[in-house]
Amino acid sequence: MNFLAHLHLADRCHSHLAGNLLADFVRGDPYHRYNRAVADGIKLHRFVDSYIDAMPEVLQCRQLFTADTRRVSGIALDIAWDHFLAKHWQHYHELSLADFVAQAKQRVEQYQENVPDTYRLTMSRMWQQQWLLQYRDQHTITTALERMALRRPKLYQLANCPKLIDRHYGTLDDRFQEIYPQIIQAAQTYRSQQ
Repeated sequence: MNFLAHLHLADRCHSHLAGNLLADFVRGDPYHRYNRAVADGIKLHRFVDSYIDAMPEVLQCRQLFTADTRRVSGIALDIAWDHFLAKHWQHYHELSLADFVAQAKQRVEQYQENVPDTYRLTMSRMWQQQWLLQYRDQHTITTALERMALRRPKLYQLANCPKLIDRHYGTLDDRFQEIYPQIIQAAQTYRSQQ
């Protein structure tokens, strides 16, 4: 899952939104660096990532990729999952996507303590360029993966993933609708135990 799904799950779990976004930008034990609410958000994000990576349905989806793209297929699927969440948003939240994004932006921007510059820059771009709303458009998958491939040369194979996602679009859409309710339930269970 990428930014949109992590924000949605954080909202569903009454978890700190900025903490859930910070998880991709910080390493180590977050409780040494952040207050409990933020650190709990970071841990929820990490739990969700590990839970998804181990799901048999997701492992099957990774087999839809070619041998040379399979190494980066998890990243490609994260972007695809956000697209499918945006596409089916009305099934998962009572607010419109635009209203949710506006509310999330306001909540996330309230927290600016001890955040890395890379987080600050990424968040600025995400809000200014309206990435979360653009996820509704299937072409955003291509744009996002091609940009990532250019920025990070080790991930150059991401540029070859959009055509594979297009080829298996219906299957991936179906899989998303099967797995996402399971992820919501797992995240809520984890959060209740924090």
